[in-house]
Amino acid sequence: MSGQIAFWILSAIAVLGALVAVRKRNLIHGVFALMIFFAALSGLFLLLLAEFIAAVQVLVYIGAVGILLLFAIMLTERVAGDDGRRMTSRGWFWGLVVAAAVFVILLLPAIQQWPTPQATLTPDPSVEELGKKLMNPYVVTLEVLALLLTAALIGAVTAAQGVRMPNEEDSPE
Repeated sequence: MSGQIAFWILSAIAVLGALVAVRKRNLIHGVFALMIFFAALSGLFLLLLAEFIAAVQVLVYIGAVGILLLFAIMLTERVAGDDGRRMTSRGWFWGLVVAAAVFVILLLPAIQQWPTPQATLTPDPSVEELGKKLMNPYVVTLEVLALLLTAALIGAVTAAQGVRMPNEEDSPE
């Protein structure tokens, strides 16, 4: 019974953390909410008796990704996003349609290679066996996702090069 209570508490924390992360206009508060989500997800992995995945979740996502996001945000000039302007895109509907299409395309290989119920682990699996069981159905999806993230990174660098930063020579005297 206490496992169910812990599950519901951690699930509520995870959902609230994710909602706060996407709704906050202050990016630093959003990253902290995202780190709370990652911590709750790590607790859910502990409830599933997946201690290794929970430790990796804490080390990689909270320790590395969260801190990297914080550094990236703090190195930018405007963090809060409260400049009074409402930033909306005219093409939000088509962006939603494209995002749903990409989601379905990324999900299809995972569904086609879904593991069968008889594919179970030994009572004390090695890390190599655990990695193979976790990654086999999702290899194509992860490769496509890596290409998508690389394209987004190249686009971000290209967009950042087009923005001219003011320096001392441009200041009026």
